[in-house]
Amino acid sequence: MTFDDVARIVKTTRLLWLALLLANFLALPWLISESLIFLITEFLIMALYAMSYNLLFGQTGMLSFGHAAFYGVGAYTVALLFAYLRIQLVPAIFLAPLVAGLIGLIIGFFVLRLTGFYFAITTTAFAQLVYTVVYEWYGFTGGDNGVHVVPPDYLLATTNYYYFTLGTVVVCIALLHMITVSPFGAALGGIRENPERVAFIGINIRAYQLAAFIIGGAFAGVAGALRAPFQQMAFPSLLFWTSSADPLLMALAGGFHTFFGPIIGAAIFVFVNFYFAIRTEYALMFLGILITLIVLFLPGGVVGFVERILFRGKDRNRKSVGSGGN
Repeated sequence: MTFDDVARIVKTTRLLWLALLLANFLALPWLISESLIFLITEFLIMALYAMSYNLLFGQTGMLSFGHAAFYGVGAYTVALLFAYLRIQLVPAIFLAPLVAGLIGLIIGFFVLRLTGFYFAITTTAFAQLVYTVVYEWYGFTGGDNGVHVVPPDYLLATTNYYYFTLGTVVVCIALLHMITVSPFGAALGGIRENPERVAFIGINIRAYQLAAFIIGGAFAGVAGALRAPFQQMAFPSLLFWTSSADPLLMALAGGFHTFFGPIIGAAIFVFVNFYFAIRTEYALMFLGILITLIVLFLPGGVVGFVERILFRGKDRNRKSVGSGGN
């Protein structure tokens, strides 16, 4: 057996595991309570939010503190379309990423003139600008009262909305994976690792970064579009700068240099927080301690740590296969 055969088996095994995982998610409504289905729906939304952010952070190397702007814009797009035009969730969810992507284009045009710390701070400033507009514009956005939105009748049931969210998130993650493994995604990875060399071969770094900024913002808009009907409200707090810390922490905890790391980080963020919230008043403190420990002792995140163990095993297998061939 050659190393290529081993790699092919590993790839097939990974696909089988993903298919089994999806089958389990499809079967969950028959196995667990409605309250847990509600919690898993929140996890799916946060997973997509974290994945959209990681296209900027993990894939392209852009540390943004303003990703909540796109998340909140997606939520308000759905809510305002319902409030003023009575457009239901399904058509609105196609418009939300377009609006969020447009905001990403406008913000990205300015912030991508900067790098490093200055880029991060400027994204925060623009996000707070969007938050202030939403918070102060009572006549249109309702200010701190938010905007009420009701899912269509066929999605009012928790199980139905769970399946709708699951399908939307799976499609979005599949699209993000296609982007990541494409030549465009490879160029983004090159920009993260060595921007000087990428610029030397003729790639327009700012154009690629802007494209990633828009795409990440659009997918965050989808997550926000799912959040508004889920809570039946769109609140200004969705756009506040502290909400931008959520996807960053999830990416760090799960592993921002891995594709599925942010999903694991979202699971930690949602389920661990829920576990402590029903047992103590200091849930956020315990969650913060846990994430701090992960960052300190598992700098590659949970998935990065697991992959290092697996790769060590693959290296041993490769050596054994090579020695067997000799």
